Order: sequence, then structure tokens, then C-alpha cells
Amino acid sequence: MSFSELVRTALHSLRINPVRSALAVLGVTFGIAAVVVLISMGQGVRSQISDQIKGLGTDLIIVRSGLEEDTADQEINPNVGMAQQVSSSTLTDQDVKCVSEISEYLKGATGTIEQMNKVEHGDKALNVRVIGADANFPKVRKLGFAKTVEGWGFDKQEPGTCAIGQGIKKSLFGEEAEDVLGKVIRIGGTEFTIKAITKGKEKSLFNDPNREVYIPLNGARELFGAKDTDKVLEIYATAKDAGKVQESKEAIDGVVEEDHRKRQEEQNPGTEHKKDFHVATQEDLMKSYDKILSILSALVLGVALVALVESGIGVSNIMYVAVKERTREIGVRLAQGASSRAILAQFLFESVTLCMVGALVGIPLGWVVSALINSQTILPAQTPLWGVLVAFIAATIVGVFAGMYPAWKATKADIAIVLRAE
Repeated sequence: MSFSELVRTALHSLRINPVRSALAVLGVTFGIAAVVVLISMGQGVRSQISDQIKGLGTDLIIVRSGLEEDTADQEINPNVGMAQQVSSSTLTDQDVKCVSEISEYLKGATGTIEQMNKVEHGDKALNVRVIGADANFPKVRKLGFAKTVEGWGFDKQEPGTCAIGQGIKKSLFGEEAEDVLGKVIRIGGTEFTIKAITKGKEKSLFNDPNREVYIPLNGARELFGAKDTDKVLEIYATAKDAGKVQESKEAIDGVVEEDHRKRQEEQNPGTEHKKDFHVATQEDLMKSYDKILSILSALVLGVALVALVESGIGVSNIMYVAVKERTREIGVRLAQGASSRAILAQFLFESVTLCMVGALVGIPLGWVVSALINSQTILPAQTPLWGVLVAFIAATIVGVFAGMYPAWKATKADIAIVLRAE
């Protein structure tokens, strides 16, 4: 049979029993739409994480206490309190100073302590990220202020003062609140006076920079129960040249390692020195998140596969019934000299046609649902072109496999028996 005859026969078969064909197409439609939506959500999450890391700046380098594996274990340990985390950190103000002095590669460095905590004003309370940082933080992390008290500056590190994000301002004081500077809020039960409002930033699924509070570093140590230490949890540094981030990373690693070795020799002479920190760049952060994204992609593909298998079973069932109902037609064609290959091609093409019609409806439906999810919820969803191609290919594969057994059964029909069928 020619291709045009295959198309004509397939469309004619669909019209013979429109209700049954519509139900089969409907199953494929929802299956393909589910594939498109899941791919879109997976791509949206991946893009948002990537954008968030890129938003840190290609020139940003982060020094963290402990080896990379140890840090992950510490973060998921519910028995480690904030005071213990700060006190047990291997990074100090001296490390921040040493990193800041690498003038050949770096613009500057800042030490920070970050933790989620409760912020209150009146009868309203929020759980937000509290960031304690030294005087260089605004410059290194490119923190801008939309409004400040005259004469105030974060670099002055005034005790009992803070800067809050736009989101915190709206949540605690309301949409209409104009002047909140000078008002007092409680962070973890400790009073802080608002001295500045930060500039608004775009939020993501995983982080909202507009719901952050910035306080002086010593104030954070006191707030988190580590008043008498000089420890920090992280050191952020910015490279002078984004093209030499790797060289900057190596320079930081060498300087901090040497400082820690000297400190250990002074405190515990004769003991073996072991590295107790790690340095990460934007590229390193992306590699660590790639593991999470790979797991996410596998889950998405698994759910999509279930949806496609379910659709394929429905199509296979419809095609099997169609073969049973058209035994006389099959017998006549075989008696007229039609080859088994022609019969196989006919029913396979009918199955693929059902799935392609479902794909033509399911792909736009999936795109619309993804757009609604992206615009109406906090979940990100972006439909990539490759996702559409995957959906079409998936529909074709489902059509072939769903029609394989019914088509094979049609080719095995006995001419004498099927011609006697009514």
C-alpha cells in the first residue's frame, strides 16, 4: 500500500467508530499533555536553580567550613544547634582578613553567619533568613538599599540595627506602609531598629531575597548564642576578573590552608594537619546541584513513562478490538493477494495515527497547562522545544508498540476462517 492509501484507510477506520476513536485519542491526549507538563516543570526548576546560582555572580567565590561532605551532613543533622555550628566552624575573622589581602586576584571578601529565625512586630511573625555580615558585605554581595536613615551605613556595624527586605516590610507593616525606618522589630526575641530597606529582587521557588534581614556580624554571633567567638560560617569573595575565577579559587585555598596550618602548629604542635574547609565557585555549585537535578529528571521521566504506558494500553485495547471486528475485511484482503507486511503496516499506521492525533491535541494542552502553572503558582514551568519533540517521538513509539500485537494477530489470520466470519 502507498502512503496515501495508508493515510486514507487509517482516517476511514477512525470514522467508522468515532466514539471509540475519540476515547482512545483522549487517553493519548492526556498522556502526552502530562509528559509536556512534567518536562516543562523539570526544565523550569532546572532553569531557576541555574539562574539563581548565576545571580550570585560569575566572579563570586565561597569558602565554607568543613569538607564538602561534612557540610552536607551537618545541614541535615537536627541535633546541631546554631550556636554549636558557629562555635565549631573552622573559619574565623583572621581567615576573612587573609582572603581580603589577596589583592592580586580579589576585589574584597566578607564573613557571614546565616540562619532562619523568627522576626516579629506587634502580633505578626515571620520565619525569614537572618544574615549577619561584616562591613564589606554590601560591596561583595552587591546589596543595594532603596531607603536608609540619614547618616547610617551597614559598614558602621551599629549594634542593634538592621536592614530588612521589601517582602518583610509588606508582611509586617502592610502594603500601604510608607516610613518604617526607625521602627523596632524582634529577631529571635532580641530587639533591632530598622535602619534601611533593601532594593527589591526577583524571588525563586527556593529562595526569596526580599524576605531577608541583615544585621551586624557581632550582633548575629550574640543572637545565635556564640557571642565570645570570632567564627564565621562562610566567606564570600569577588574576583577582579571573572575569567580568572579558578586562579582566584586556588589562591584563596592556598592562603587559608597556610593560615590554618600555622594556627594548628601554634595550638597543637606536632599534630598532623588536615584540611578543614572547602572553596567553591559558581561552576562547583552547579555541579553539586546537577546531582539533585538528575534525580528530579529521573522522577519526571518515570512519571511520564507511567502516563505513556497507560495511554498505550488503551490504544492497544482499541486496536485489538478493531482487528477482531474486521476479520472479514482482513480475509478479503488476504484472499485478494495482500501480503502480511501490508496488513501489518495498515494496522500499525492506524495505531500511530491515533497516537499522533492525540499528540496534536495533547502538546498544546500541555503547553497551556504549563503556562498557567508558571503564571498562577510559585512553581516554575518552561516548555522547551526539545520537550515538544520528545512528546511527538513518544507518541510515535507508543503508537508502534500499542499496535504491534494487534497488527501481528491480523497477519496470522486464516483466510478460510475469516471469510466465513459474519
